[in-house]
Amino acid sequence: MAPNLPEQPTKRDSKFRETIDENLRFIKSLFYLTRKVFMI
Repeated sequence: MAPNLPEQPTKRDSKFRETIDENLRFIKSLFYLTRKVFMI
């Protein structure tokens, strides 16, 4: 049981981190696109 404990949170953290990174990338691209549109 002890070796399993440290493994689970890291897995969850990496998944959480991945989703945050994806959201950030999406927001950045959206912001970039809107800026492009407003500049035209």
